[in-house]
Amino acid sequence: MKKRIIAAGGFIGILFSTWDSMVDHPDSASLSDHMKIGFIFHSVFNLKTLIYLLIGVAFGWIISVIINKISELHREWNDF
Repeated sequence: MKKRIIAAGGFIGILFSTWDSMVDHPDSASLSDHMKIGFIFHSVFNLKTLIYLLIGVAFGWIISVIINKISELHREWNDF
């Protein structure tokens, strides 16, 4: 389960990078570029995507640690 949560965090990080590229590009693009979908993919594999991926993986790891600690506490409480 831990690997799934970490992978989901990384996937969400990549999706956020794609969304950020879609939102950021129309501000500076010409009117002819708004009709093309290719503007999304030219900036997907850059440093910003790597940073969002690492942030997503880190949040996934933190969430999995919190879930693990809560399940350990739940087991301890049920032993009493």
